[in-house]
Amino acid sequence: MPFKKIGRQEVETFSQRLEGGSIEKLERKGKYLIFNLNQADTSTLYLVTHLGMTGAIFHVNDLDEIAPNYRKHVHIIFKLNDKSLMVYSDQRRFGWMGALNKQEYTAYRPLQEVGPDPASEDAPRIFLEIIRNKAFINKPIKRVIMQPNVIQGVGNIYASECLYKAKLNPLTSVGEVSDEKLLELLGHIKETFELAIKLGGSSIRDYVNSEGKKGTFQELHMVYNKDFCPECGSSIENLKIDQRSSFYCPNCQAKS
Repeated sequence: MPFKKIGRQEVETFSQRLEGGSIEKLERKGKYLIFNLNQADTSTLYLVTHLGMTGAIFHVNDLDEIAPNYRKHVHIIFKLNDKSLMVYSDQRRFGWMGALNKQEYTAYRPLQEVGPDPASEDAPRIFLEIIRNKAFINKPIKRVIMQPNVIQGVGNIYASECLYKAKLNPLTSVGEVSDEKLLELLGHIKETFELAIKLGGSSIRDYVNSEGKKGTFQELHMVYNKDFCPECGSSIENLKIDQRSSFYCPNCQAKS
């Protein structure tokens, strides 16, 4: 995973940099969450985290408010000025968190080189420019749209769902897809993200948000972990692409 390239940060450095900081803004770049902190010396510090597969951040008044399966895997506890706690838990330890100064933040290429946000005004132009790179021409469309430097935030579940909506077989090579179809796919990514965020994400196993609540977008999944296509009734098939389950309808998403 790209966040591992920066390596581990010493606990003492991490805690000293954050002590006394004031959170001014929270933003997202792809799958990174970035807390912008103002320091006493007026400098800016960036608390950067990638939650990996099972990471979670909770805002609570007491650790007992966190579900046991997350509470026993707590790694970092931040004490805020109002006596509440911001807690980082990660069951499988695939996530990463670091306190970066401006120079480190700017130099961290995996973060700075993320693709466009699907909702941004210039996303269509940038998306087409990136995906038409020769390196992607012969690669499966599902693999490519999950690359963080192509488009932001497309995970395995949403890749399957959006390809189904665009009627694209996950194994179709990028070179076989027209610009018009790619932009249609981008539109489905944008719409899917907006609805998923509104519904709190997909709680397939034990995912919960910062308040410990489960998302409900999984109730609207059309192919992911489903048995039959909601449109034609065909059996949903599951193939492995990069060791990840890729659900699709062999009829609606027939490979040309």
